[in-house]
Amino acid sequence: MIKLVNKDTNKINYGIHDTKIDFNWKDYVLHNFWDKKVNQFKHKLAFHKFHFVSFTSQDYIIGLAIIDVSIAKNIFGYVYKKDKGIITQWQKTISNRHIKFTNDIDHNQIQYHSKKMSLSIEKNIDTTNVVGHFNFKNIISLDYQFNLGLEHKSLRVVNPINFDNWSFTEKRAGLKLTNIKAVVNNEIIDLKANSTLATIDWSAGFFRRNTVWAWSSGATFINKSNVGFNFTIFHNNALYPENAIWVNNKREYVRDILFSWDYNDPYHHKMEIYTPDHRIHIYFETVAQKSDVHCRGLGLIKTNFHQYLGFYSGHISFNKKKIVIPKFLGLLELHKALW
Repeated sequence: MIKLVNKDTNKINYGIHDTKIDFNWKDYVLHNFWDKKVNQFKHKLAFHKFHFVSFTSQDYIIGLAIIDVSIAKNIFGYVYKKDKGIITQWQKTISNRHIKFTNDIDHNQIQYHSKKMSLSIEKNIDTTNVVGHFNFKNIISLDYQFNLGLEHKSLRVVNPINFDNWSFTEKRAGLKLTNIKAVVNNEIIDLKANSTLATIDWSAGFFRRNTVWAWSSGATFINKSNVGFNFTIFHNNALYPENAIWVNNKREYVRDILFSWDYNDPYHHKMEIYTPDHRIHIYFETVAQKSDVHCRGLGLIKTNFHQYLGFYSGHISFNKKKIVIPKFLGLLELHKALW
C-alpha cells in the first residue's frame, strides 16, 4: 500500500499505481493564489469527486453518474437502445447532507434514498466485489455486480495540475459482469451478464475550477476476448495520460493520443481518435447525446458537456498486434466546466 500524501513533506505520490492506496487527501495542505494555507472549510469545499459506471451490450448502453462538487451532488444517467435512441434519462441535484459518498477509493460507498430515488454502490478491493443498485421513480431499476481488484489492472493515475492542485483517477473498460438486471418502464430489457461489459471511472482531487477534457470509452467482445479502451486529452494528462487498452485482464498503456472532430457538426462527420504513428486509429459515429448546459449555484457552477453515444470502428494495436474493431456501441464526451 502507498500513501497518496506524504504528511511530513506535503508531497503527492504522482504516477501510475498498481497497488492499494491510502487515500489520505485530508493530510494535504492546500494553498491559495497568494501561497497562503487555506482554512479547513475551503479545503473541504475544494475537494471534488465523481463516479461513472456504464454497461454496454450489442443493443444497449446504460450510463449512471454521481458528481460531487462539495456544495451539492448531481446524479444523472440514461438508457440508450440501438435504432431507438435514448429511451429514458434522469437528472437530480441533491444537497450534501442527504447522500453518502465516501472518499476511500478501495472501499468505496455511495448511498442515497428518497421516495423517488434509491442508489447504492459498494466497492471492496479486497473481495474484488462491486455491487450496485439504482431505482428512479420506478422508471428504471438497475442491479449489477462485477469483480474489480488489482488483478483486473485498472489504470490508477495521480497527476499534478498546477502548483497546488492534483487529481486521481481510476479507469477500467471492458469488465465482465457476474450479474445484471435492468427494468425500464416496467419491462425487463435484454441485458445478459455474458454479453454485457462494464466500464468505470472514479476520479477525485483538488481540480482546477475551469476543467476541460475530451474522453473516449469503449468495450466489446472480439474473438471471445473482452476488449476495452479509455482515451483522454486536455485534462490532467500531460504527465501521466489516462490512456489504456485492455484485453481480458491485461493492460497496455498508451502515451500519446489525438482527437479530431468537427465541433460544429459532430453528427454528420465522424470523430477520429489516433496515435501519431496510427497504431491506433478509430472512428466514432454519433447517433445520440446526453448533454448538460446549465448555470447552477448563482452562476458559480457552469457546465457545458455533451456525452455522445454512437458506434466505434477502426483498429487498435495491442502487444504489437493489430486488432480490427467491429462496429460497436460506445461513448465519447466533450466536457467544459467551471465549478
